Amino acid sequence: MGSRTQEVIFLGSGRCYHTMDWFRSAQALRPQAAPTLVTDLIEGESFERLVAPSDRVERLMVIDAVLLEKQSRAGDIWRNLVKLLLLPIQAVKLRGILRRYEAPVVHAHSMYYVAMARLASCSYVATPQGSEVLVRPFRSRAYRAFSRFALAGASRISVDSDAMQRVIRELFGLDSTLVQNGIDIGGIRRLGAQTGDRDKLVSIRGLTENYRIREILDARNVQAPAVPLHFCYPFSDAEYVLDLEPQFVAADRNLGRLSRGDLYRLLVSAVLVLSVPVSDSSPRSVYEAIFCGAFVATTKGEWMSQLPACMIARLITVDLSDGRWLSSALEFARARADTPYVPSPEALALFDQGHSMSRFYEEIYPSAVPL
Repeated sequence: MGSRTQEVIFLGSGRCYHTMDWFRSAQALRPQAAPTLVTDLIEGESFERLVAPSDRVERLMVIDAVLLEKQSRAGDIWRNLVKLLLLPIQAVKLRGILRRYEAPVVHAHSMYYVAMARLASCSYVATPQGSEVLVRPFRSRAYRAFSRFALAGASRISVDSDAMQRVIRELFGLDSTLVQNGIDIGGIRRLGAQTGDRDKLVSIRGLTENYRIREILDARNVQAPAVPLHFCYPFSDAEYVLDLEPQFVAADRNLGRLSRGDLYRLLVSAVLVLSVPVSDSSPRSVYEAIFCGAFVATTKGEWMSQLPACMIARLITVDLSDGRWLSSALEFARARADTPYVPSPEALALFDQGHSMSRFYEEIYPSAVPL
């Protein structure tokens, strides 16, 4: 790179926890050369604002004002339609923004922004989401073609699971680099002891059909009716939640979208965390629960093969067709609640977000700097 300044630009949604966590990790790692966020989404649809006044932000055509008030299936369809119609305009606006930077490295998060970077004819690193590789290309030929176009122009592609690597290679003939979505291990450690009064049953995934919240409620109501559920989630589907209302009980707690600190404070009081999706890539919230000392009841997934033994030991693999899956998992977790989680050096190397971000600066961004 010589003396060239490496200016890192994160292109993605300012409402996305994954994108903003990468952005925050980069800020912490290189405060003297803070990254810039380029985005078209900051708040709206009842999402918590994640972008801070002190952040370096370049705005595309921000579409918050034209979106629906709450998260819903109809809102998802409308948002995606608006974004698709505006994609060529956003690409032109992105190209104009990038002209003000010397040798920018664009890190595009999620397939829409990867495609935007391709249309803007810039050098970019692509980080697609799990469902964008593992699910959607198999449901739609049009989406598969869209994904092929978006990914084929990337200087580097980063993914968070072996499954994503394999599918990208098989579907598109492209290589990718495995880098885990890091977690804030330092923030967890600052909370102190992990073996206090663990009594909460917590669901940590989205309140949507993919995460089988109905099945969780059914199991709780039959197998552990006296145990309240604590729900925290990054997103929800209003119609789906409305259909579930008869299954909730008065003691259940709807905590909504928590800040990272509040999430960790909840997880260190959890005896059992639930994550039983239909499909998954590499569930960071599950890893966070493990590092917070909780046990996690989860359905079997390919992502488990990447984990070190110390993390596997905190997982309780369940079969939802078993009429006692939840009660058995609760019994197992309660019997071991006083056993602290001690991460191995391998676990720390794989999942510390500072280490993950360092890999981008050391291995991936340099190879993406335009010549």
